[in-house]
Amino acid sequence: MKTALKLLLALLVLAGALMGGLRLGITGRLADTNAGSAPHEQPLGPDSVELGAVLIPADTPRSRARTYDWSTASVTPSNHRLTYGLGDTLDAWLEDQLKVLGRRLRYRSLGGERFTYQPPRGCSADMRCIYEELMRSNEGPVKALGERFVTSVRERNLDSAQATQLILGFVQRIQYELPQDEPFGIVPPALVPARNRGDCDSKALLAVMLLRQVGVDAVLLYSDPLAHAAVGVGLPGSGTRLRHGGRSYQYAEVTAEGWPLGMIPPKYDKPRLWRVMLLDAPTG
Repeated sequence: MKTALKLLLALLVLAGALMGGLRLGITGRLADTNAGSAPHEQPLGPDSVELGAVLIPADTPRSRARTYDWSTASVTPSNHRLTYGLGDTLDAWLEDQLKVLGRRLRYRSLGGERFTYQPPRGCSADMRCIYEELMRSNEGPVKALGERFVTSVRERNLDSAQATQLILGFVQRIQYELPQDEPFGIVPPALVPARNRGDCDSKALLAVMLLRQVGVDAVLLYSDPLAHAAVGVGLPGSGTRLRHGGRSYQYAEVTAEGWPLGMIPPKYDKPRLWRVMLLDAPTG
């Protein structure tokens, strides 16, 4: 976790501005606290847990994999490591599936982070159908990644709150980066850890999939006016909560490393501008 001073500094340099246009890519973020490439692999210390390597397919060279080290204060041991990589063919296929979806929905960039598209029948003009389609097309690789968390949670008898902190710490560790040429301004969830990059909704969607796989009630929190996305978890706890359908979801920020569960950045602390997005897609 960050020191109180670092958290204060992060609060003071919150980024992400409102954008005009027909549609906004969800691009809001906090200060970049995880710049650069994935951390170089170092020997594990005694207070560390190795979650293992996920290489898809199995003969994927380790040179294509990313190794992530992160700390979860609520879990003992607190330091964790996980390696994840996709082969060239699968990586390209996942990227192409997003482009196919863009063509099908007549995606058109308006320059910068603005875009427009034709929502499918029965889907309102938000990103719900896009997110659900990405969850389906990326299910296999993300499920393989999630199995490493499922195994660790079971072997260490972690409760739901600890499992949530473990997964959020991993997703927060991934570098924040605005998508440049991807349709809908999003990186497919399986490619986020493979490429060590993603913006707020790219990372949030990955987190929702992983959390649901370990049995945590997780939803996407979405604000088009604020140009931001986050995760909501159906767990008890203090801090900011959003309600939907009789349930209450604790706010979880995924763009800044070490950001505490339940703390919403002041810039985004406008509950009426948020919506809870229930995603109907595989849970693993």
